[in-house]
This record gives sequence, C-alpha cells and structure tokens, in this order.
Amino acid sequence: MDYILEVNHLSKIRGTSVILNDISFGLTKGKIYGLVGANGSGKSTLLQIILGLYKFKGDVFINGYNIRSEYRDALKSASGIVDYVSFYEYLTAYENLRYFSLLYDTPFNRINEVMKIVNLDIKDKRIVKKYSLGMKQRLGIAISLLKDPEVLILDEPTNGLDPKGIVELRHLLLSFKDKTIIISSHIISEIEKIVDEVLFLNDKKIVKKTIDRDNGKYLIKFKVGNNEKASKIIPGFTLEENNSIYMSNEEINNSVKMLVKENVPVYRVEEDSSLENMLINMMDGENNV
Repeated sequence: MDYILEVNHLSKIRGTSVILNDISFGLTKGKIYGLVGANGSGKSTLLQIILGLYKFKGDVFINGYNIRSEYRDALKSASGIVDYVSFYEYLTAYENLRYFSLLYDTPFNRINEVMKIVNLDIKDKRIVKKYSLGMKQRLGIAISLLKDPEVLILDEPTNGLDPKGIVELRHLLLSFKDKTIIISSHIISEIEKIVDEVLFLNDKKIVKKTIDRDNGKYLIKFKVGNNEKASKIIPGFTLEENNSIYMSNEEINNSVKMLVKENVPVYRVEEDSSLENMLINMMDGENNV
C-alpha cells in the first residue's frame, strides 16, 4: 500500500529517558487521524519529529521523501501547528499571511483562498492582538494552508476554545476532503466525532485502531426509569443498566420524545466515548504489567 506518510522504526531518546520506542505506522491520503495518549506519552514529540524539528532514530517519509535526507522536498507536502503560533500581533490577518507567503514563496493570490477557507474576512482591519482565541487558531491554520499541504498536522488545536469555537474547527477540518490530517487532542469525545482512525500512543508504542461507527452517528448512553418499557420503544435498547446505542441527532431527539410520550422517565442522555474507554483500558493494561 502507498502511504502519504510513513514512519519506520522511529525512536527518540532524551538523555536517559526513552520517549518513543521503535514506532512504525503508515497513513493513507484523505483520512483524518486522531493521535491520543496520556499526558507525557510523547504525542507532541512525535508530531514535531514528523515535521523535522527533532533529531531521531529511524525514518520518516512524507510523499515518498525522507524527512532527514530530503527535508525540503518532504516539507513541501506537509505543514502544521505543533506549538503556539507566533503572529505579528500589531498587523492584520492579511498582513501576517502576506509575510508568511513571502517566507514560503507562495503567490499572494493564495492568501485570499486560505482566508476564505478558514472564514476570515480579508477586509477586516483589526490587528491580530484583538482577535479571539478561535480566530487566532483559524489564522494559524490559514498560515499552514498557504503551501496547500497534503499532510496537515495539528497539535491540540482545541486548547482554550469555547464550545462554539470547537464546533467551528470541527466543521473546518471535515471540509478538507483531500488532505491527510493528524490531530492530537485531550478532548477524546471531540476526536471521536471527526477522525477515521486513531493512533493510540501508549507505553512508547503506537497502536492503530479504526473508529467503528456509522457515518453521522454517535455512541449515546441513556439512563431511564424503566428499562423494560424503554426496550420496547427504542430499537437496540437493552435491559442492562448502561445502554449505549449508535444514533444520529435526529434519532436521539425522536427517541426522547417517544420515551416522554410513553411516560418513561429520562434521567440522562449523554455521549458514551468508546474511544475513551479503549484508551483507559490500554492505560490500565500498562499499569497492571
């Protein structure tokens, strides 16, 4: 299989500490990958290595180019945000993008394109210092898009965003149909909504899992006052105390209405993160070794 990004036997040792140990995986074009793991598991280090920011043992190929020996060619196909983006805060968004366009040697007409993609107004004369955190995050992604990369890497892009900003970012990432995206986040429920596959970084190793869900549906947990009656109303509902069912937003609303109509008390309806459970189980397995 041809991979847009391939990591072979990657290891990173800092002093006497092993950060990453013999990691290998391949990512295919056009998918969104979630990178998850406990704090300190090496997620940011891995992303920085992929972008050529750290020395390491092993090989990383982007679009067939070795990040070590063919750095310029490899990085033509990849871009991202792996730390706080430094802007010129007293310039406008357009002026910032113009500077980075000169730095990246990309045509100025690309600025208009990326500002439209991330929903920033090219006529906005406010300086970046007055931008909200969500707008700054979108500007950072716009800068990353100037080269029109095939691989986009985002390290904790939802940090500090309010719920509205998180939803806007989700819709933006889902609109990038032709790009391979790697996104790390500590908000597991948000990762689960947008990614096709997950890279679990655990015990200095990578385990790749496909998200098992129907398109447009989420794993929902119901807590009701009469499980037996609810099981006759909602298809797939069981008599067990914890009931998790894949449902679309419309199906959730209809199910709640039917339960209320049939006088079944509904105490709680919440997302049940199967991805979070998988991560916890892996971490528990490591702790029990």
